[in-house]
Amino acid sequence: MSFSKQSRYLDNTMISTYKECPRKYLMRHVLGWTTDGGGQKPPALVFGSSWHAGMDEMWGPGKDESIENRVDLAMEGFRKQWEEDNYTFELTMEQQDDLGARTPGTAHEMFYQYATQRDRMIRECTVLGIEQPMAMPFPGMDDTWYVGKLDKVVDYAGGIHVLEHKTTTLYRIKGNFDNDYLESWNSASQVKGYQMMGSIHYPKLQDVWVDCSLVHKKVHDAFKFIPVSHEWSLLKEWITDTQRWIGAIQSETAEYEKYGNLEAGTFRRNEDNCYGKYSKCPFLNICSTCSDPTKLKEVPAGYVEERWEPFDVLKLDKLIKGN
Repeated sequence: MSFSKQSRYLDNTMISTYKECPRKYLMRHVLGWTTDGGGQKPPALVFGSSWHAGMDEMWGPGKDESIENRVDLAMEGFRKQWEEDNYTFELTMEQQDDLGARTPGTAHEMFYQYATQRDRMIRECTVLGIEQPMAMPFPGMDDTWYVGKLDKVVDYAGGIHVLEHKTTTLYRIKGNFDNDYLESWNSASQVKGYQMMGSIHYPKLQDVWVDCSLVHKKVHDAFKFIPVSHEWSLLKEWITDTQRWIGAIQSETAEYEKYGNLEAGTFRRNEDNCYGKYSKCPFLNICSTCSDPTKLKEVPAGYVEERWEPFDVLKLDKLIKGN
């Protein structure tokens, strides 16, 4: 079985959305709706994507450069992604206030501190992969794949590690990072998926290092690696659980396509998750006024159709033979 664009594939974003609320999955990943940001993505998403772009430069072309040059390269990568997402690089005071800590100025200070703290590791490691797309077939499921992308794969200190860059604004005076945030990665389904996919392509993979960076107006030097390594029994459980989630998604999608609406009881709401850990569900306005959004004649006001396409976002075309 070989992977292609015609294959059925789901990534962690899609599966996590379904687990959070099937109705949210319907609107985001079946109907393809998202909030209308007036052509701009949310600041948290843009800063995170731009930080990733800077990390690609720091661990790639900047690997053997001086700290100063490494920071310059990182800022070039950050700026390119920042502007591609329709954000202004040179900010007014008002814009800085609106963005809070998530500004290019904060990123520059963070990059310098990061390059300094990680200098030895960056210089001594061997980078095996950067932004590496992955696709893992699920046994017993016809041409169905779990897909994702590994930020970095490095050989360092006698082991092969997946590095996954994460940014957070969850600050605590003691230790800089919110402790629950740090501990959450040890049980995260996403990290188990990274370890599973990484182990397939790198049999000697040792673990996943979640590379946490604090985004704060005044604290620019808070970085922490969270090494995560699960034994096979837990990874096997992850495979079984994920198979069942994917099966549920496929079954509900097929039933919806059969009837063309939700009258059969597909894609039920999970009212317990209307208000999440950080904010309310972006589709709450629709759910509060409409029992079946599939019957609406057009996309509701305040929303646009902008489908999440893992194949393009994750650059999965690189996995197809002949490309």
